[in-house]
Amino acid sequence: MPTYRIDVHTGSRSTTSPASSAAKVYVTLFGTRASSDELDLTPGAFARGGMDPFERRMAPLGELQRIRVRHDNAGIGPAWFLDQIAVHEKDSGRSWTFPCGRWLARHEDDGEIERMLDTA
Repeated sequence: MPTYRIDVHTGSRSTTSPASSAAKVYVTLFGTRASSDELDLTPGAFARGGMDPFERRMAPLGELQRIRVRHDNAGIGPAWFLDQIAVHEKDSGRSWTFPCGRWLARHEDDGEIERMLDTA
């Protein structure tokens, strides 16, 4: 089973809401061969302008095409500005980038706390 590194890049937006979040964050990876289970990326710092790396061993997913990312909207200040998510399959060296550049927040942007991201 290959190891996937998931690098979550939090943006550095400066508004009334911080760019970081204390909420629990979850992702699901969709590939040409299979999809992952929903992966819990807690604990992650998800700090403004930071990058949080996570490693997971999973069945081969094939070429990644899409990611679903969400948070549970819990805790103090759950609003989160997600810059992008990069996924690296360590065994093959393949990489995919999923740009976002949007808030996952009930009181920012469009009020959504879940996004579907396509590969760049």
